[in-house]
Amino acid sequence: MTDKNPENPDSRPRVCDRLNVSRKMLLEFDNGEILTGKSVDISPRGALMQTDAPIKGELQGTAGTLFIISGEGHFSIGYPCKVARQEDRSIALEIDKKAAAAFGNHMTKDLLGL
Repeated sequence: MTDKNPENPDSRPRVCDRLNVSRKMLLEFDNGEILTGKSVDISPRGALMQTDAPIKGELQGTAGTLFIISGEGHFSIGYPCKVARQEDRSIALEIDKKAAAAFGNHMTKDLLGL
């Protein structure tokens, strides 16, 4: 599905639909900084995360590793990603192409309760 934001002419067409999914997440940047929060929506190639605290500084393009935290407190494997865009308390993450299949598989199993 193509979803071009008319308010942002630089936005890229969406390849996949987003699903409204709320999961605890932890984002660890390569410099060691950590952001925690919950997903607002996901797609096979990314996630929109609402952060627990306001975001400080410009993070667009910054690389990190995304972890999904289960209801039991277990961490998923790390998914390499980069910040696609940000607002005061939300951050859009683009999962690395090499990790996208594993991320999509993890989220599908999670959603199906497998």
